[in-house]
Amino acid sequence: MKTTKFYKFITFFALLLIMSCSSPEGEPTGSGTGSGSGSGSGETPPTSITLTSDKNNFDSGGTANFTVKTNQNTNVTSQAAIKVNGAAITGSTYTPSTHGVFKVSATFSSLTSNELTITVNEVITVTSVAITADVSSAKTGDIITFSSEVTLSDGSKVDKTSDSEFSVDGTVLTGNKYIADKVGDVKAKSVYNNVTSNEIIISISEVSTPTTYTKKAVIEDYTGTWCGWCPRVSYAIGLVEAQTDKVFAIAAHVANSEPMENDASKALRSAFGVSSFPTAYVNRASEWSYPEPSNVDQAVNQAKGNTNAGLAISSLLSGTTLDIVISTGFTQNLAGTKLVVFILEDKVIYNQSNYTSYYAGADPIVGFEHNHVLRYATTDVLGDPTSATTGIHHKSFSTNLGLVGIANVNNTAVIAMLVDASGKVVLNAQYAKVNIRKDFD
Repeated sequence: MKTTKFYKFITFFALLLIMSCSSPEGEPTGSGTGSGSGSGSGETPPTSITLTSDKNNFDSGGTANFTVKTNQNTNVTSQAAIKVNGAAITGSTYTPSTHGVFKVSATFSSLTSNELTITVNEVITVTSVAITADVSSAKTGDIITFSSEVTLSDGSKVDKTSDSEFSVDGTVLTGNKYIADKVGDVKAKSVYNNVTSNEIIISISEVSTPTTYTKKAVIEDYTGTWCGWCPRVSYAIGLVEAQTDKVFAIAAHVANSEPMENDASKALRSAFGVSSFPTAYVNRASEWSYPEPSNVDQAVNQAKGNTNAGLAISSLLSGTTLDIVISTGFTQNLAGTKLVVFILEDKVIYNQSNYTSYYAGADPIVGFEHNHVLRYATTDVLGDPTSATTGIHHKSFSTNLGLVGIANVNNTAVIAMLVDASGKVVLNAQYAKVNIRKDFD
C-alpha cells in the first residue's frame, strides 16, 4: 500500500518536470536567429535613387549641395558617388570654377539616379575705373565737372558718374563737381564699388582782377509778418531795385513768434540793438530815413563809384549741400577788415500784416512773397577776420541747407560783405544766386 502511493508521487513529479522544460507550441528552442522570420536577409532592397540639389541656378562662386535618397526615402548621400559632367567629385558639394551649364548624376550600389541640370551664371565684375574732367586747367572760382567710366570683366564700358564717389586732394565731394578754391595743382580720383580710379591733375591759376572795384551797398531790413508798418520798407526796397542792381537787400525777420526768425536774424538784431519796427540800415552805418520810399537815393547813392576792395562769389548746390567760395581782392592793405557771409532765400510765402496804403492797402496781404530772407550766417554776423593784404584771397564754406529751415533750396542766394574792424560799416558787397558765379567787377 505504501509502495503504490510512492509510485504515484514519482510519476506526478516526472510529468511536472517534463512540462516545465518544454517550449510553447511552434516556438523554437534555440536562442539564435537561424533561418526564421527575423530581419537580416529578409529586407527588400531599393529599386531606384533620386538626386536633388539645394539650388539649380546661382552665380559663379556659389556652392551647390546634393542629396541622394532611395525610393524608400533612405538618405544614402554619403555612400553615393556623384559626378558633374561625367567627372566624380569628392563629397556632396560642388563649387564651380567657371560659369556654364552642368549635368549632375549619382550612383549607389547598382542604381543610377536621375540627371540634374544646374546653371551657373557669370558674375560681371569691375576691372577698372577711369576719371575724367571737363577741363585740364581752370581758374580760381571755376566749377570743374568730373565723370567716371567703369570697365567690366566682360569688356564693356559703362558711365557710372552718378554712382561714383569723387575726391579732390583727399577730400570727398558732394556730387561730381568742384569749385576751384586755390592756386596750384589739384589731384582728383573717383571710386566705384570699392575700385579706385586713376589720378588726374588739374592746374588752377589765379583770376585776373580789376585795378579798382565797383562800389556796392547793402540794406538790412528788420521786419516781421506781424509788423503792419513793415510793408513800407519792403515797397521802398522794390523802388531801389528798380533803379540799380548794385544795392542788395537782407530781410532779418525777428520778434513776436515770427515764423522766419532764426539764430542769424536774432544775432543781427542783438548786435545792432534794434527795438522798433520797421528799422532799416544802409551799409550798417546809417539808418534809412523815414519815409523810406521817399528816400531811395540814400541807398542808391551808396552804390556809386569805385573802391579798393571787392568780392567774387562761386557756389555749387548739390542736393541740400551748398559749397561756397568767396574771393576777396584788395588793391591796398586794409588791416582789420572782416568778412560776412549770409545765405538768403527768395519767394517765401506768408501772409503779411499791412497798416500802410502800399500794396493796395490790403490787410493782411494774403500770400505775400517775402524775398531776401536771412536764413543762415556762415560767419559771425559782424564778420570773421580775413586776409586783407594786397592781392586775392579765397575762403570756402559748406552748409547743409536742409538743416537751416529753408523752404526751397533752389531759391537761395549768397551775399558777402567786407566790413571794417567793428563789423558795423560795410566797405563793399557782392550777391549771387546759387549756382551762379559772380566775378570781380
